[in-house]
Amino acid sequence: MAVASISTWRPRDGKLIEFMANLASAKKIHERMGAKVRVWQTLFGPQTQTVGYVIEHADWAAFAEFSQKLQTDTEWQEFFQGALAKPSADWLQNSLVSEVEGL
Repeated sequence: MAVASISTWRPRDGKLIEFMANLASAKKIHERMGAKVRVWQTLFGPQTQTVGYVIEHADWAAFAEFSQKLQTDTEWQEFFQGALAKPSADWLQNSLVSEVEGL
C-alpha cells in the first residue's frame, strides 16, 4: 500500500521563485534517498496559490527507510536548516496518507 507525506506551503510575497528553487533542491535530495516527489499548486479553493509538496513511497517499509535516512543525511539537514533560517514560504500543514487499496 502506497504512503505519502503531503506538506502544504504558502509562498511569501515576492519569494515564489526562491521557494520553487528550494523545492527543486529538496526534490533532488529526497529522490536521491529513494522517494518519488511531486509538486502541486492549488488553483481553486480556500487555499488558492498554495503549493503541495508530496513525497511518495511504495509502502510502509519504504517510508520507514526514508524516514531513517532523513535523520542522518547531512545534505538534507544542512538544506533544511538553511531554509528554516531564511524562509521563502510559510508551512501550513503536513499530512501522512495511505492508499485505500481496492478502490
